Amino acid sequence: MSPTLDKLRRAFAGLAPRVLDAELRIQSSSSVARVSALLVESEDAHGSEYVSSRDMRRTFVSGFDGSAGTALITHDHAYLWTDGRYFLQAEHQLSKDWTLMRQGQKDVPTVEEWVEANLHAGDALAIDPLLTSVATARRLVTSASKSNASVVCCEWGANVVDQVWADAQPARVPSDLQVLGEQFTGASVATKLSNLRVDLAKKHATAIVLTALDDIAWLFNIRGSDVEFNPVVMAYALVTVTSATLFVDAQALTPDVLAHFGSHVQIQSYDTVVAEIEAYAASVPKDTASILVDPAQCNVAVFSAIPPALRKEAPSIVLRHKAIKNPVEIQGMKSAHIRDGAAQVRFFHWLQEAVTSGQVITEVSADKKQQQFRRQMDHFKSLSFATISGSGPNGAIIHYHADDEATCGRVTTDQMYLNDSGAQYLDGTTDVTRTVHLGQPTAHEVHCFTHVLKAHIALATAVFPNECEGVKLDAITRAPLWKVGLDYRHGTGHGVGAFLNVHEKGVLMSFKLNPTGLLISEHMIVSNEPGYYEDGAFGIRIENLMVVVEAPHVGKSAYGKFCTFETITLIPIQRKLIDVTELTAHEIAWVDTYHADVRAKLSPLLEGGALAYLEHETRPLVQ
Repeated sequence: MSPTLDKLRRAFAGLAPRVLDAELRIQSSSSVARVSALLVESEDAHGSEYVSSRDMRRTFVSGFDGSAGTALITHDHAYLWTDGRYFLQAEHQLSKDWTLMRQGQKDVPTVEEWVEANLHAGDALAIDPLLTSVATARRLVTSASKSNASVVCCEWGANVVDQVWADAQPARVPSDLQVLGEQFTGASVATKLSNLRVDLAKKHATAIVLTALDDIAWLFNIRGSDVEFNPVVMAYALVTVTSATLFVDAQALTPDVLAHFGSHVQIQSYDTVVAEIEAYAASVPKDTASILVDPAQCNVAVFSAIPPALRKEAPSIVLRHKAIKNPVEIQGMKSAHIRDGAAQVRFFHWLQEAVTSGQVITEVSADKKQQQFRRQMDHFKSLSFATISGSGPNGAIIHYHADDEATCGRVTTDQMYLNDSGAQYLDGTTDVTRTVHLGQPTAHEVHCFTHVLKAHIALATAVFPNECEGVKLDAITRAPLWKVGLDYRHGTGHGVGAFLNVHEKGVLMSFKLNPTGLLISEHMIVSNEPGYYEDGAFGIRIENLMVVVEAPHVGKSAYGKFCTFETITLIPIQRKLIDVTELTAHEIAWVDTYHADVRAKLSPLLEGGALAYLEHETRPLVQ
């Protein structure tokens, strides 16, 4: 048995019975006979998808380091729930102490269904109120109550995993807060606060509590490095009709930062957020005031600081403001993609030359070389996520990451190579996937790749009503794959921030309904990334970023405005993997037009072998 699991079981068995009731109030109770299970989620106190090393609690307890997953530990068993992107990775990383729960598969219960079926009267499930969202807590309380079980909370600041992790837990890194100028943001803090207050009035609210790190970074025009790959700062915010308060590490406040905030923003210590929200709530009239809070994003501890009479629950109204890019943000994203495209062409040219000449190139060394090319570009700040550099069967692990040079796969001429990578630039964020074969692909590989390309083109050329449900666009994308019996276990597209999170919450094109209700709208930036994966053989994904634009030949009609997409990623799609006979004339024209655009915009930045590579890979499909 794992020593870590053994220590955790002893720790949660001794928790005091602080029960979370149906109203999400935390109170002492004598109804709990014993704490029977511990929930360990992926997120930090802000509901982040990517978290700092200090907040990787689920990774610490399970060994599984995918970005999505929930661990549940009982006195006798340990379970890990994750989605289809991570099934293969979890199989490789989990020890025999763990049972993998494949979310969405037949006969696999959800966490809530498991709680209802396995906890009994007097049993309790322990959570950390700082690390559990209101929405999750409600579902758990409802499920537990059906069997007369309970949900109990750790004491504030006394996380059970942290106690076991002890001195080995990484220290909290002081915030590095930087101001992002209006030449990149396109709008001042004052303007953004004013627009936010207009929406508060429309919602008949007098304040909003913000907990999502990218919401806060966007609203206050600040960036940081508190979370790897995501230029955010650990912070909360309380915005009222007359004031704005930012709760942040005081050490991050340089004179430049304070001057940036001026009189528009008050500063309080990060750790005082609950006390300050309680104080604000106590100071306002209960009959006229209301505080907006997002139950899907806000943690239980912060939520409980707002009296029930003042709570007004709704998705964060910053989500839509942030998702719909202004002209400066859109131009910045386009400029960043031109530079990023040049770096990528240099990389793929180098990779082809190195591998075909017999050099030993591993997944890790390829990743490092790619980073070198990107670091040479103006405004480069960091990668936007850990690169997926997967050769052969590793490409079938949807979110694979190689980090050990000695044990990772090699990039060779006899198998497919999938590279999903991105960068953070001051003027934009990139995320691109290309799949290549550096030798002679099989007919089956070409067939599969061509149909992934057909799916990609189906979305890239789609025309749809402005404010369209993402699930509809997802189905349009999958249709060419379904026709030949292929599919993929991940979403088709996600929102992308402007020098912010590469996965921007709220914008989604997937087979799953979008819980925020946000619709695909003009000026959003989204990914287009259909794929196909054969376990133990290869993976294929083609990913570009696109801006939602008004459809030029449809525009406004009796049914309102219609939109389409403008692709802004500029990297060739490997020609040898395309079977032209399986493409329509429309699809061939799209590829040729796209490649002509890539060639025109990247040629001025390239020379020598890289330029020759670009010209070769962007030739018309039919000579």
